[in-house]
Amino acid sequence: MVDILGRSRIHVRLLDMVSAAATHDVEVLIQGPSGVGKELYARRIHERSQRAAHAFIPVNCGALPAELFENELFGHSSGAFTGARTRTQGLVAEAEHGTLFLDEVDALPLAAQVKLLRFIQQKEYRPLGSPRMQHSDVRIIAATNADLLEEARAGHFRFDLFFRLRVVPLEVPPLRERPEDIPPLLEHFLLRYAAEYGRPTVTFSDAALERLYTYPWPGNVRELENCARYLLCAHGGARVDISDLPLLPEPKPEPAPAAAVPTSAREPFQEAKRRVVDAFERAYLQESLVAHDGNIAAAARASGKHRRAFFELMRRHGLTER
Repeated sequence: MVDILGRSRIHVRLLDMVSAAATHDVEVLIQGPSGVGKELYARRIHERSQRAAHAFIPVNCGALPAELFENELFGHSSGAFTGARTRTQGLVAEAEHGTLFLDEVDALPLAAQVKLLRFIQQKEYRPLGSPRMQHSDVRIIAATNADLLEEARAGHFRFDLFFRLRVVPLEVPPLRERPEDIPPLLEHFLLRYAAEYGRPTVTFSDAALERLYTYPWPGNVRELENCARYLLCAHGGARVDISDLPLLPEPKPEPAPAAAVPTSAREPFQEAKRRVVDAFERAYLQESLVAHDGNIAAAARASGKHRRAFFELMRRHGLTER
């Protein structure tokens, strides 16, 4: 059974919403920044629902190439395309009577959104190359770190699919908005990984605890978990002071404007210009991602660029590993 820890009022309200969602066999849309544990909430809903005895199948929509969406979800029959020698069932069939969890649902291209909407509405699908429709008994829970309503208003996500998924909305706020949840989460991760690594746990100075409890945790629960893992690996059995917390970066100074980037009249104009532009783009991307808690869609929207173009800039500057 998935255990979600916390003691804030927000945490209690979230668990009440989870219980309500588990009781009713309807679609759920979980929204929140990266690292808050959206999949844990989805699993908790599944495990407390009437479908708990059946499969919970997570799907990362952001990792699905657009041309493979139908094949991955609905499967294919023998001979459906070159190389399809045998019949293969899709993820929908694997989740039969259970729950299909669609993470990063905002990443689906519009063509795939149409097919997903039709499947949710009609509860049936046709595997690629098959002449027959297949009935499906699957519950859909979707999640995103984007503002899906804004994505719909911008024309990047279908309004009808948004409202179809959002029967029960579940908003998971960032960890900085519920600091009361930090102590129980930190204790849980330290005990869990101390047992897993065979290491004694750590103790903290007052200054270190103050830093841990007031740090904004831009990576949310995932960052807190990895911090606990690091502390056990590097300081297991020892007393941790504030100087032992290298994973917690100090606030970054404002980046210098592009015009302040040093240039040299001895280098060709185009090379100097390219270097200045590269420095500006990288600084802008980094600051934009920090300002939006790592939410690429929100950062792209604020910048006035399409998400795919924004992501391509991130890739060009080596900022895509998160």
